[in-house]
Amino acid sequence: MCIVIRKQGVPVSSNTHTSHVSQESLLRQAVLNTSQSIELLREAVSNSIDAEARNIDIKLTNAGGEVWNIVIQDDGNGMEDQHMMAFFNAGDSVKDFPQTSIGEKGLGSKTSFVAKEIVVESRRHTNPTVLKVGTMTDPLMQLAAGNMPTYAIDTDPSNYSSCLTSKGTRITLTGVHLTSFNGKKTNDPQEVSDRVMHYLRSMCATGTVKNRHAHKAHIITSVANVGVIPMISLEVVGASGTVTRGPLPGSYPMPNIDLSPTGGPVSEGISQNSKRFCDVYDFTRSKTISVQGKLLTVHYDGTVIIAGENVRADMLRHELKQGWTQKSQMGVHLCKDFIPLRNDTSLSRELLNGEYYFEYKVFLNCQSFQLNADRNVITNEESDEIAWIWDDFSTAVWPNIQAKANVYRAMKDGEEGAIEAVRKTKQAAALKAGYSTSLDVVVAKSGASLAYVKQPKKEADVSHLLAMMVQSGDWKTELSPIDRFGQYIDASTDVLVEDTTGKVLLVEVETLLANLFKHQHPMNSYDLVVVWSLGTMTLGTSQNAPWGTNGSQVPVALIQNASGGWELKWGTNTRPVIVLENIL
Repeated sequence: MCIVIRKQGVPVSSNTHTSHVSQESLLRQAVLNTSQSIELLREAVSNSIDAEARNIDIKLTNAGGEVWNIVIQDDGNGMEDQHMMAFFNAGDSVKDFPQTSIGEKGLGSKTSFVAKEIVVESRRHTNPTVLKVGTMTDPLMQLAAGNMPTYAIDTDPSNYSSCLTSKGTRITLTGVHLTSFNGKKTNDPQEVSDRVMHYLRSMCATGTVKNRHAHKAHIITSVANVGVIPMISLEVVGASGTVTRGPLPGSYPMPNIDLSPTGGPVSEGISQNSKRFCDVYDFTRSKTISVQGKLLTVHYDGTVIIAGENVRADMLRHELKQGWTQKSQMGVHLCKDFIPLRNDTSLSRELLNGEYYFEYKVFLNCQSFQLNADRNVITNEESDEIAWIWDDFSTAVWPNIQAKANVYRAMKDGEEGAIEAVRKTKQAAALKAGYSTSLDVVVAKSGASLAYVKQPKKEADVSHLLAMMVQSGDWKTELSPIDRFGQYIDASTDVLVEDTTGKVLLVEVETLLANLFKHQHPMNSYDLVVVWSLGTMTLGTSQNAPWGTNGSQVPVALIQNASGGWELKWGTNTRPVIVLENIL
């Protein structure tokens, strides 16, 4: 046995190499690793919030197809050289605040690298007469060529005309591919403006529920500028015209609380007021835990919206993709800095009583969440400082949510019960009214009688009629080989019967013979077929049906045997077909 002893800090081999990292490749991947191109707006307004902006103006101009030119301007604190360099450099982040700022990793602004050209104009609040201009051309092309992007920063460049006349920052992004707007492909200015403004006011630092928690001491010290609610203005220019929105406050557009709604849609004469129900619940929890021998107090805070169907539809109308349902966007959104991530359906089912999770919109914020570089994934959900939250939510927060939701649930269940009662009453009346017009069963056989008076309309009727014909004993010959009725079952076949020897036979029952092929019953799953009528099928009609262990499709023909009885034939195989209408 050969034993190799390694000394700490001393390599086994002298032929060592230093690991090489392609910074160009990593940066290019970071730029491209955003789930939606619209996320560059999220990062831009986060920077504006960090800069204490009170007003944010955004303009999107369509340059053809999916290409857009974007301008984001704010009246924040502006930039000096180090701020401008941090904007263009990967991994740099210069912040002016004692709190933890949003853009802590220094990668957020690099989402703007998808532009063909970037121009950043800024006037620092301490010296607004000085204009800084930073420019970068086609950063992605430079990265693809294996080069780190270059940029230039000029101070009061000569012959330069700027629209920025006071403190703040103006970012112009030219040639940006925006493939969708909050999940939907569109170039219509009205729809783009609706969806972008909704995105800004629901999924960004300018659209969170943080204002509901801004009074809490631990939030004030951990979320930068938590008390700042900027006004947002949006202009969208497209081929069909220009649409402007705002200024609107940069906070989540909360629906109005209504615990006793009226004026809901009417169904069967019953007002469905629960569809307009809405309640809101804010929560905060904390726990002091030991992490690596040090005590750490971890807080989580949040807001729950309990929403009826119409309220949900209004909340989600600008974020659903075609074919999406309300379930896809409701449930739990984990947040950091009160900026929501996408809803987590699995976590939603776990925390919000499974089946009805889509009746809640939950924003759960924790400043101890750690995010990946593009701020779309929480990386420490199973760590000691975070893992306790899920059980705590279930035991301490959920009961309070459930108590509020019970009011909604009782209202909704009462309405649905009343509507169902009206429908069943109408159905009962309709059944009675229609009974007299239903066709009668006519017994033509001499001496035979049957206490079954109406022709079958569904499969169960045929089974009942068959059982009564067997019981009467007047059709033993015509129903052969069926001698005794065993059980009606709802499985791979419909009825179990016995022949005269006691042998069990499997019977497939249908109202019309064509339904046998429509339902694709395997030919080897029954011994004979009983139908009320052949319907449209006639002698020689052929249809495909599964056969054999692998379910291969085979052509099955309707034939008559030598004695005139009906059969289904495929290859050398046959199955008898008993037609009750003909027998009677």
